[in-house]
Amino acid sequence: MIKWTFFLLIITTNLCFGQSGNNTIQGEILLPDFSPTLLQRGKSYRSPNPNRSAEKNRLDGLNVPSRNIYISLHPKSFQAKFVQKDARITQREKTFFPNIVAITAESTVYLLNEDEHYHNIYSLTPKARFNIGRRPPGNVYAKKISKVGVVKLGCDIHPEMGAVILSLDTPYFTKIKANGTYTISGLPDGEYELRVYHPAFRAHREPVSLERGRVVKKDINLKNKA
Repeated sequence: MIKWTFFLLIITTNLCFGQSGNNTIQGEILLPDFSPTLLQRGKSYRSPNPNRSAEKNRLDGLNVPSRNIYISLHPKSFQAKFVQKDARITQREKTFFPNIVAITAESTVYLLNEDEHYHNIYSLTPKARFNIGRRPPGNVYAKKISKVGVVKLGCDIHPEMGAVILSLDTPYFTKIKANGTYTISGLPDGEYELRVYHPAFRAHREPVSLERGRVVKKDINLKNKA
């Protein structure tokens, strides 16, 4: 009887591992010297429109990587509870704002046309192909994204437009701040894989262990990953 009680206690402990705790991970992303051409060469974007102004590029974040870097924590020792995290992408001045958003898979992205022009948003990403057709100014289209991974968007009418939906299998993620720092709180105890996403950089992944409500500092160097 004692042996069975001990065995059941081990099973219960293992099932609950990672479901308690209130840990925080924070740090700074170290970036290389950055120029607008870095993203323009990336495969995640179409060729840039040479007529676009420097101010417009600045506003949509193409030459400000800190606006588009996402940090995510993927549990390895437990299964994260599903949390719906929707997002919205606005079309304005023939540009997507923002041009990268992160969601949890099975969430909805709302595509808002706040422009003076018609837009026809589509994706050719495998397992996430869609085409919403020509949509007039003022139109809002809701698209549920089931695929986990990167979903690339374009516009049939304006080929210079491009955006990315980062669909994640974890609710633990954030976009880094303008000063290059990040913080993710409310993390259960457990083993994780930390991932960094930005289309201009090679993938960065590393293991992270969190326990006992600690604050873990993790700086990430992307200077050699451009």
